[in-house]
Amino acid sequence: MPQSYKNQRTNENDLDVRNIQSHSIYLNFKKTLQPLILDKSFAIGVSGGPDSLALAALAKQYSNEFNNPFIAIIIDHAIRKNSAKEAKITLQRLNEKNIDAVIVRYKGEKFSSNIQKHARDLRFELIQNYCKKNNIQHLILGHHRDDLLENFYIRLIRGSGLKGLSSFNTISHYSKKFLVLRPLLHYSKEDLTEITKKVFRNYIKDPSNDNDKFLRVRIRKLRQQFKNEGLSETRLMKTIENLSIANESLNFYLEKAEKKYLRYQDEGYVILSKNLFKNEAKEIIFQLISKSITFVSGNYYPPRSDSIKSAIEYLTLKKQNTITLGGCIVEHRGNVFYIAREDRNIPVLQLNKKDILKNWDKRFLVTNRSKTNIILKRLGENGINFLKSGKKNIPESSMPEKVKKTLPSFWSKKGELMFVPFINYKNSKYAIKSDTFSVCHIGLV
Repeated sequence: MPQSYKNQRTNENDLDVRNIQSHSIYLNFKKTLQPLILDKSFAIGVSGGPDSLALAALAKQYSNEFNNPFIAIIIDHAIRKNSAKEAKITLQRLNEKNIDAVIVRYKGEKFSSNIQKHARDLRFELIQNYCKKNNIQHLILGHHRDDLLENFYIRLIRGSGLKGLSSFNTISHYSKKFLVLRPLLHYSKEDLTEITKKVFRNYIKDPSNDNDKFLRVRIRKLRQQFKNEGLSETRLMKTIENLSIANESLNFYLEKAEKKYLRYQDEGYVILSKNLFKNEAKEIIFQLISKSITFVSGNYYPPRSDSIKSAIEYLTLKKQNTITLGGCIVEHRGNVFYIAREDRNIPVLQLNKKDILKNWDKRFLVTNRSKTNIILKRLGENGINFLKSGKKNIPESSMPEKVKKTLPSFWSKKGELMFVPFINYKNSKYAIKSDTFSVCHIGLV
């Protein structure tokens, strides 16, 4: 855990925060968190808007009461002109209330289309990476009732199934050691704005929230018309609640089928038993294919449902032995299907000396403990040919060739292959110890 937030402080600046300790929202917030977090550290995502600042106030009061250390993570996605300035203003507001916070900046390519979706995905990915790097296992987000309803309408328009329509849950397990909590789903943005005004007085106003070119904004404006036609939000929340209960039942059978038919490999591919298609219901097959693709590709969202259904049809009717789906290759071999990363659009990453847990290709967390900068990239055809040439003393492996090509591999600045994890190749020219480099798949952390 970073030293900066090991000890939270309390003084007169906390008075505004303590004023909400008897608020019904805080009491329910506390009731949700207590059995899950106990005395562990946690993180919150803060954008600077009224909902996330309300979350910060609630988290601070919880920390004061139970002595849980926490950190507020602010993402500067560099999409809007003033994003860096807004991040600094938000940091200052949090620090004034003795809330420790950090700004995580995005330094990649700018988005030209589907901006809001890219911004949301990017924000979550950067927050998740920060948490994993700092061994934080609990993340709290400020999604509220308005987000839940808007998300439901968007998924409905896009023809989502049960899982998509009930995708926002109070508790979500993203991996074995990473829990995402959304304890404010039963409260409106207006409710949370009230808390923010009491504690922080002001907040960042996102101009995109009034831009009609975004579907979410248009739906926001249509909601009043739906109310006028008798579709009350109370009834809609009840519908979503019923769908969530049905989804829990589906998840029970899904977990049983997952253990029976799927094998997740450390190298980042999946082995799927052909018997899945013979023995299970269509929805179970659909969900397991979807889950396999997100694991292998590293993408936050699975492919569109029509693409998955078409893939299932091709696989069950044996129209093709190999298909591509969502950045993955699905290949039929005997009684199983291999699902591997497609060998394209895989990034090249410079790893500086002492770089810890850097995200590569949205699939692997990698660490460079050596004393030099190196290049991390796919093994590729050239790497495989190099390993096959001469006597490299590499043990035999049943790993498919397609998987080997997309494995992470460490190269010197001079272009020499230094180390390949999972194949256990170490270039004797370099003094590579067992802990010089480390690699682990994000989905198995």
